[in-house]
Amino acid sequence: MTDFSLSNDKVYLLVRNPSSVFICWTWSRARAEVFEALGYEPEILVRLSAAGDKIPAVEQAVPWNSGKLYMAPPVEGKTYTAAIYARNKEGVQEKLLESNSALTPVSSQRPGLSAGYASAEFFRRSPV
Repeated sequence: MTDFSLSNDKVYLLVRNPSSVFICWTWSRARAEVFEALGYEPEILVRLSAAGDKIPAVEQAVPWNSGKLYMAPPVEGKTYTAAIYARNKEGVQEKLLESNSALTPVSSQRPGLSAGYASAEFFRRSPV
């Protein structure tokens, strides 16, 4: 098996708006070769989890080489991380990557909430 200890595999989690996050990933040439040689199943599982408890909130299977995915976090105003899993040829699921954490804003002002508010109007404006 290939040594991935110095891997260039990367995954990023970016907040798109209160109800959507963007997850994108890249594979090193060595990891891509393992997928191409069927060392892993052709689909990966992307899991979005609340940062504190790591319990998967949302998950979706996608082709390993799709490189990106939009997901809807179940609760606004929480910090999330994304993790990518693949099933190897022995059928064992392996965690390949874990993203940065990102705080999702809330779509409307909530009583007592002073930080993390982002109105829908903010997301519709053109860059200045």
